[in-house]
Amino acid sequence: MRTIIVGFDSFAPGTFERLLEQGQMPNLAKFANAGGYSRLEVCSPPQTEVSWTSIATGVDPGSHGIFDFVHRDPATYIPYVSLLPTRLSAVGEQFIPPYTTKTLFHEAADMGFPSTALWWPALFPARPEYPVGTIPGLGTPDIRGQLGVGIQMTSEPSEKKKTQVLKLESAGRGKFNGLLEGPKTKTKDGIKPVVQPLTVDVLDEISVRLTLGKQRLDLKLGQWSPILEVQFQAGFMSTIHAITQVILTEVKGRVSLYFLPLQIHPLHSPWHYATPSSLVKDAWNGAGPFLTLGWPQDTNALEDGCITDEQFLSLCDSIFESRKRVFYRRLDNFKEGVLAGIFDCLDRVQHMFLRDRTDIVQDWYLKLDGFVGDVQGRIDRLGLQKYRYMVMSDHGFTTFEHKVHVNHWLVQNGYMTLADPSGNDLSKVDWSRTRAYALGLNSLYLNVAGREGQGIVQAAELESLLEEIRTKLLDWRTPNGETVMTRVIPKHEAFTGPYARLGPDLVLGYAPRYRASSETGLGKIGATSLEANTDHWGADHCIDSQAVPAVLFANRDVVNMPGLSFRDLPFLALGKHLDQSYIKPPSQMGPQGQKDLEERLKGLGYL
Repeated sequence: MRTIIVGFDSFAPGTFERLLEQGQMPNLAKFANAGGYSRLEVCSPPQTEVSWTSIATGVDPGSHGIFDFVHRDPATYIPYVSLLPTRLSAVGEQFIPPYTTKTLFHEAADMGFPSTALWWPALFPARPEYPVGTIPGLGTPDIRGQLGVGIQMTSEPSEKKKTQVLKLESAGRGKFNGLLEGPKTKTKDGIKPVVQPLTVDVLDEISVRLTLGKQRLDLKLGQWSPILEVQFQAGFMSTIHAITQVILTEVKGRVSLYFLPLQIHPLHSPWHYATPSSLVKDAWNGAGPFLTLGWPQDTNALEDGCITDEQFLSLCDSIFESRKRVFYRRLDNFKEGVLAGIFDCLDRVQHMFLRDRTDIVQDWYLKLDGFVGDVQGRIDRLGLQKYRYMVMSDHGFTTFEHKVHVNHWLVQNGYMTLADPSGNDLSKVDWSRTRAYALGLNSLYLNVAGREGQGIVQAAELESLLEEIRTKLLDWRTPNGETVMTRVIPKHEAFTGPYARLGPDLVLGYAPRYRASSETGLGKIGATSLEANTDHWGADHCIDSQAVPAVLFANRDVVNMPGLSFRDLPFLALGKHLDQSYIKPPSQMGPQGQKDLEERLKGLGYL
C-alpha cells in the first residue's frame, strides 16, 4: 500500500471551480479532467478540528467526541477547550489526548505499514504507545500551555485586545532594556513568569541590534528574524527551551518589537510533542527549524495591529516553505505506507482577506496548485507503482459579515434569565429560570434536569422545547429580511455513535455571512442579538455545513461516486473501512475556570 495525502485547510470548491474555468489550475485540472475531482460532504459542525478528526476516523463527532472548539461540564456549566483537555496528576496539570477513536493512520500501522501524519489537528499530545509518526497541528499549545499569545515590546504605552504588551525601558540615547516573559513557575514569592533580559540598540532609522541572552542579531524594519531558540532558567538546574521569531515594527518616535508566541522547542519539549523522537529530530536537523504552535500564522497580531498585512503574509509564506521542506524530506524517502500532511496557511489567509482582498486569496490557490504539481513530480521521480495520491480539504469558506449573540437571543425570547441583569456570562445566569444556553460556535444546550447541575427541563418537555427553539431560530430574520440560520440540527440527526449523548442538543447552522460571535463561543451574553462584523477577521466556515462543502482530488475515478463524504476517506486511503467497534471512553477532562479558558483560547482567532 502506498498512499500520499495532501490536506489544504479551507480549500473551497467554488473558488477552485471558478479558477479552473479560467485555466489557472493546471495541476489540479489533471485530476478533474480524469474524473478525479468531487465536492466532499463535511460533518456538522464544519469546524477545523472537528472536520479533520472526522476525516481521519471516518466517523462524525458522535463517535470521536469532538463537537466544538469549546465543550462544557454539564454539572457545573464550566467550559473547557476541546482541543486541549487536561487532567490533574501527581506531577501537576497534564495534557491528555482529545479523542481516542481509531484513525486511518493507526489502522495503516496495524496493517504493518509505516504511517506518518504531519500537522494533522488534534494529535497533541503525541501518543508514543502507537507506532505512528506524528508532528501535531492545530491544538498544539505554546510553551505556556495556551493556544498562542504573542508579545509586543515597546518604548511607549500601548494596549492590545489579546497581545501581551511589555515595556522597553530607556537606558540612554538609542538604547532600551526589557524582560521577555516566559511561562509561569512557582517561586518563593508566588507564581511568576520566568524572564530573559534583552537589550535593543538603535543602529539607524531602519534597524536595531537585539541582544537576547547570549544571542545578538540585527533586525531590519518590517523583516522577520530567523527562528530563535530562547532559554529560560526556571530554577536550579532547570531550563525551559522555547522558540520564536521577532520583527522590528517601529523605530522612529517609538521602538517596538513583536515576538511570535513562545513555542515548544521540538527537541526539548516539556510534553509529548511528536513521535517518534527520531522523526522530529530528522525534520528539525535535516529540513531546518519550523514553528511548532498549532496556529503559527499569527492572526491575533494582525487583528491587534501589531503587524501589517504584508508582514502577516510574509510569515505565512515562511511557514508554508518550512512545512514543504519537512514534507519533501519524508516524501523523497517514501517507499510504502501512508504519508499525510496538512497545509493550513490558506485558512488563515482567507479568514483575514477573503472579504476585502480576494486577489491575495486567489494567489494562494494558485500557489497550492503549484505545490500539487511539485509533489506529483517527486512521486514520478520515485518511480512508485500502484499508489494513491489524494488532495483534500476539510470545508469551504464564505464571508463573515454579522456576529450572532445567541445567548442574547435566548434572553430576549424567554429561554434564559439573568440573575444579574448586568451580567455577561453563564456565571450570572439564574438557572432556576433558564431552559437553554449556548456555548461554543455551533452548540446550543437545554438545561436538562438530572444532566445539568441545576437543570429544570424535564424529560417530557425535551422534544417539544427543542422543536420550539429550532423553529424560532429558523424563522429568525434580520430587519431587512435575511435568514440568520439555514439549518438547526437536533442531536439525534447530527450525530451517531456512543458519544452522541455528550454533544449539544442543537447544532446551529448559520446562513452564509453570519456566524456566532466570539462571546457566544465563550458562553457570554452580548449586548445585542446581531452585530456588524468590522474585524479584520472577515470570513469564516463555522456555519451550515451544507454551505461550505470540501474538495477531494484523487488519481482515480471519484466523479462517478455520488455523495462522497468524510465517512469515505479512510476507505479511499486504505482500501478498507475502519473498525470502530472497540471505541474507548472519551478523554475525561479536569475542571477549568472561565479565566483559565479565556487565557488558553486567546490564541485561537475564532474566539
